[in-house]
Amino acid sequence: MNPHEALRREALRLHARYHLELIERFSVCPWARAARVEGRKRTHVVTRASCSPEELAPVLGGWAGDDTIDVAFVIAPRFAGGPDSFAAWARSIGKQHDGVFLTAPFYPCAAESAGSIQFLRQTPDPTVQLVRRSRLEEIRAQDPPHYRDIFDIDLEKLNGAKAPQSVAASVVSHNERMLEREGRAEIQGIFDDIQRDRERSYARLMPLF
Repeated sequence: MNPHEALRREALRLHARYHLELIERFSVCPWARAARVEGRKRTHVVTRASCSPEELAPVLGGWAGDDTIDVAFVIAPRFAGGPDSFAAWARSIGKQHDGVFLTAPFYPCAAESAGSIQFLRQTPDPTVQLVRRSRLEEIRAQDPPHYRDIFDIDLEKLNGAKAPQSVAASVVSHNERMLEREGRAEIQGIFDDIQRDRERSYARLMPLF
């Protein structure tokens, strides 16, 4: 198999583990399973070591123009930079269709002191999530206390000792209760198992590039 196709296949497999074993199992995102089951999710894997936002324009444009797509992911297994540089890359991707999607960076590791948002975003590979704005508006209208303004949350305030219990913070409160119930160490164990799976798989693939 072509190494790029092999890497794409493995990245998608690992991404599926993250979503099934963590996001859907613990209801971290209230509509993740429905988006997957109903075919409203898309995923693109960048198999090269670098990729400009302009190169992704055809993919992003196709997603933006398809109203049946609620959430999409750009996965970059070979991204060489750290969390800050990846966040900047994610922002540059989001600017292309800012009126259509809200974007957020997900990264494989988190500091021990990380709040629940960063902690639960430990994807196997650096990943950009794009969520259709109109879909979020529908969710806000149907269930205002739950998933409203998740991308507008002030992380510093939420991670503080007196996090505001506003509508915007409700999804964070839900996930913090889940972490307390299940145990942060148990959830980290899932991340670690997926990461070991990644290391074994990529150890065979990366020398081919």
